[in-house]
Amino acid sequence: MRLTQWTDYSLRVLMYCAACEGRAQPPTVSEIAEAHGISRSHLTKIVMILAGHGWLATTRGRGGGLRLMADPRRLTLGQVIRETEPDLNLVECFDVQHNTCRLNGYCRLKGALGQAMQAFLVALDGVTLSDLLAPTARSAAVAGQLPHLIPIQMAALQRPAAKAAPAPKKPVRPAPTRKTAKG
Repeated sequence: MRLTQWTDYSLRVLMYCAACEGRAQPPTVSEIAEAHGISRSHLTKIVMILAGHGWLATTRGRGGGLRLMADPRRLTLGQVIRETEPDLNLVECFDVQHNTCRLNGYCRLKGALGQAMQAFLVALDGVTLSDLLAPTARSAAVAGQLPHLIPIQMAALQRPAAKAAPAPKKPVRPAPTRKTAKG
């Protein structure tokens, strides 16, 4: 079994927002997209779905960003996966409407895989969003930062500095033109 990119990115967004909870400025879609190397437009669609589930709040404009609305101690991976995965059917026979297997009713594979899927989801129901993150720093000076991460990873969780405007270029004067005499 393999989770879709949609679910993978959904989990990344939720984890990123949970890791940044103590920051003065919330993370933005652009920041998360850049940190993970994900398409901004694709991530925007995912954020809207997560907001629709009530897990995120989105604020537009200056000072806006993403805030985690769900309690990270209560939001489980099982919940997120059930809501973001379009199809948890491991094999065709799990889907009653599209099952064409000739062994249906005689085969024990469906039962074994069904039990495995249930065990998988039960295990993920025991893991919360906060379980996936190390404890955050307690002091106000570093609130919302993960102290154990190497500097480059910490930089990814901090709000990026505003990009400096490029230095103004000197005006380019047109080259003098030569006059040619006809004659």
